[in-house]
This record gives sequence, C-alpha cells and structure tokens, in this order.
Amino acid sequence: MEFINGWYILLVISDMFTIVGSFIKIGIESKTLSSYDICGILLGTSTLLVWVGVIRYFSFFQKYNILIVTLRAAFPNVIRFCCCVAVIYLGYCFCGWIVLGPYHTKFRSLSTVSECLFSLINGDDMFVTFAEMEQSSTLVWIFSQVYLYTFISLFIYMVLSLFIALITGAYDAIMAQTREQVPQTDLHTFIAQCTDTPSSGKFRGPEGSSCSFLCCCEW
Repeated sequence: MEFINGWYILLVISDMFTIVGSFIKIGIESKTLSSYDICGILLGTSTLLVWVGVIRYFSFFQKYNILIVTLRAAFPNVIRFCCCVAVIYLGYCFCGWIVLGPYHTKFRSLSTVSECLFSLINGDDMFVTFAEMEQSSTLVWIFSQVYLYTFISLFIYMVLSLFIALITGAYDAIMAQTREQVPQTDLHTFIAQCTDTPSSGKFRGPEGSSCSFLCCCEW
C-alpha cells in the first residue's frame, strides 16, 4: 500500500462520476434520456468526493494532519472489528425477523429489522420499540424483552466502547510518535536497515556471469 496513493484513486473516481453524470445530464436536456435518479446520484457523489479531496491539502500541515493519520492507522483494526461485529449483528437481525416479525411492525422485513436495530444502537426509538411489542403471546413477549435488553447492552456498552477505544488507541500512538520523532512506515524502516550505497556492487553479480540449471543443482 506504500506504492498506492488513495487520493489519486479518489480523484479518478470523482472525475469519472462527473463525466458520466454530465453526459447523462446532456442527454436529459436534449430529451434523449430520462435517467434523472442516476444522474443525480453520480453528480451528487462526485461533489461529495471533491469536497473530501480538499482534506488532502490540509495534510501538508502537521497540526491539521492528525485526522488523516489517525484514520489511516486505525482503519485496518476497525475493519477487522467491524467484520466480527457484523456477524453478531446479522444474527440478531435474522433472529428478530423470524421470531418477532409476526408480532411487531418494525420486524416485518429484514431491512426494517436492520433499521430498527441500528436506531437502537444510536439510542433512538427505544421506548417506542418496547411499547409496540404486542403481548399476544407471553413466551414471545418474554423473549422480546431478553432479545432487546441483550442487544442494547451488548452493542452500546461493549461494541461502541471498543470501537471508540480502537480509534483512541490509534490517536494516542500517533501523538506519541509525533512527540518523539517523525513516524516511519514499515517500508522505510526496512530500507533504512541497509547502509550500502547502490554503487557498492553488492546489489548485482559480476558482469558477464551466467548461471544455468546445472549451476543451481550444484548448490
């Protein structure tokens, strides 16, 4: 990843969306196309990416570069953490859809279940979700209480706290490196271990030497 510049990829994607969206807009103006939704999505996304690309110019200043460096350092751990959390989240989604679907309007489809659980994670609509549970079956009502309490406790008190801790840990590590010395990547650390110059002759064999398969067999 040291040889890949994400900002250039972002600019290329943004320009592609802008070009395609502009062509569709021209087609709409000339009454040959009617893809209003696709045109709006492409132009709106390209505008968003352009404004995100403005952050690149803040990275030239050390004090404004903290956000970008922290996101870059925490991104791998955050992705691994989200993959593990997604498995538990999907389990709760399918469980609520199967068990509570016939009794609760917010659990009638898998998409509404996901929206309801995501709202609960952010502390929204908690009382309404509990209050709208129909008590047509005592067993299902007890199950719904255990289901909602365990989900809210697990994701709010543990998952979100660990998620914040990952980002905070990356921020503390970046600040510690900034105070001590300029941070180096693994690639630069590996290159710094070699003290020989390129003209020392240790990076190439003698000129005119040839090696065959029998030479390798002798070794």
